[in-house]
Amino acid sequence: MEDNKEAIPERFVGVVTEEEYKKSINYNTERIRFSMLTALISVGVLLLFTTGGLLNSLTKVVQGVTQSNVVGIILLGLFIVLIDEIIGIPLAIYSTFYLEEKYGFNKTTTKTFIQDLIKNLLISIIFSSTLYAVVISIIERLGDNWWIYAFVAVFLFQAIIFYLYPVLILPLFNKLEPITDEKFKEPIEKLLNKINFKAKGLFVMDGSLRSSHGNAFFTGFGNNKRIVFYDTLLETITPKEMESILGHELGHYKLGHIRRTLISSIFFGFLGFYILGQVFMADQFFYGHGLEEITLYSKFLLFYLVIGSYTFFTKPFTSYISRQREFAADDFSIEYTEVESMISGLLKLSKDNSSNLTPDNLYSSYYYSHPPIAERVKSLEGKKKN
Repeated sequence: MEDNKEAIPERFVGVVTEEEYKKSINYNTERIRFSMLTALISVGVLLLFTTGGLLNSLTKVVQGVTQSNVVGIILLGLFIVLIDEIIGIPLAIYSTFYLEEKYGFNKTTTKTFIQDLIKNLLISIIFSSTLYAVVISIIERLGDNWWIYAFVAVFLFQAIIFYLYPVLILPLFNKLEPITDEKFKEPIEKLLNKINFKAKGLFVMDGSLRSSHGNAFFTGFGNNKRIVFYDTLLETITPKEMESILGHELGHYKLGHIRRTLISSIFFGFLGFYILGQVFMADQFFYGHGLEEITLYSKFLLFYLVIGSYTFFTKPFTSYISRQREFAADDFSIEYTEVESMISGLLKLSKDNSSNLTPDNLYSSYYYSHPPIAERVKSLEGKKKN
């Protein structure tokens, strides 16, 4: 990114102004620095919980309150959620009211920010407490193969939440209203019929309540699928561009990407619980991570805290697979919509969101779940020539 600070990349000349390009450079540079700070803080907090002895101390406190493993994991899990929330509040304030505000993206009011914090905290407490209590109950009652039953319980719980998300959780934060503008509704419905995609409805979400960033997605599964567009997106793109963007999102579904993601999550979830089952029998693992008060719930939560550190190396592989699926979804879209509309839609989205037009290759290959916009446009232009 630093090598391209002085001049707009050739492909984007005429798409973004010099001022817009400098804004995107500065915005993305600050975002990367902030993400590095956030990562360092996360590592520090993890060390505090483990080798720093905080989880061990909290376990002692819980043991002084209850001898029940189920109540114990609810209390210890509550401590972790609250500490995580307290540490995260200053970071969220900086991100929302300084970084996003500085570059003109923030629309969040103080009232909305506080309401979101409270809602997220309550949802996190309710869901985590329920899930933890179920897992610990299974560990206590179902013998050596408890990890199989725990995996099934967690998978079913997540599936229920995913199914109910569009009607139970999403409306807590945003208003969803059916699309009534015929210039958008008609081409979208034609595309859905052409692709043979059944959805519960087409909705506009008040994304402008919090940000001027635009996006589109579909959520839920089965007969509860909903296609959702940010209202900010409708303000900047044409009906044909929206049709192409929607074609991309539908491509993920029709090409089986969502099904494959589900299958892989089942596989790795099963593998994770198998490893947990083996680790549970080796107290030395927990001693080595700073835990001296060995209980069912302290062992489970410590494993939950550290497992991400051991799977971090898989990030470039999952990122690569995700980027390839993005290319495939682009190709799917232009089978049913105009390639020019797909290109212009992507360029508008990158411009409106101040996307990084020239990310570092090594950084993007490790962290980016979507290909850089220049690569997507180049790929589409190649299909256009063919």
